[in-house]
Amino acid sequence: MTVTEQALVLDSALAELPRLESWIDEFAAREGLPDSIHYHLNVALEELVINAIKHGQCQPAEEAIRLSMILDGGVLRIELSDCGIAFDPLQAPAPDLALGLKERPIGGLGVHLVRCLMDSVDYERRDGRNRLLLTKRVEGGAP
Repeated sequence: MTVTEQALVLDSALAELPRLESWIDEFAAREGLPDSIHYHLNVALEELVINAIKHGQCQPAEEAIRLSMILDGGVLRIELSDCGIAFDPLQAPAPDLALGLKERPIGGLGVHLVRCLMDSVDYERRDGRNRLLLTKRVEGGAP
């Protein structure tokens, strides 16, 4: 079995989102990922990249966001890092889903969604970068 790591470097700009989507699509097709896993990757990574772009204040904005993804032994491992201000999204309180939309404070749903879609999400600050490590078990991928 060949294990190949795929990497992508993005500028901190919303115009980069189509490149992110293509990168995920190509990885999913190459690895034979089930549609549900492909969808979870698209939603989770887009949410995290948009957060880094909108709130990270990355300087310089060029090549500010780095992603790597590898499928090994039925486990998908993803690393997303950015050079933005230090922020651990896992410290944000879980949203109160019992409240109506008008009563809920803005924010927090995206990180909650990412945590629901991935099997694990871990954060660390290293070498001036925010670093998120995500895992997802994959069934039905290419052998």
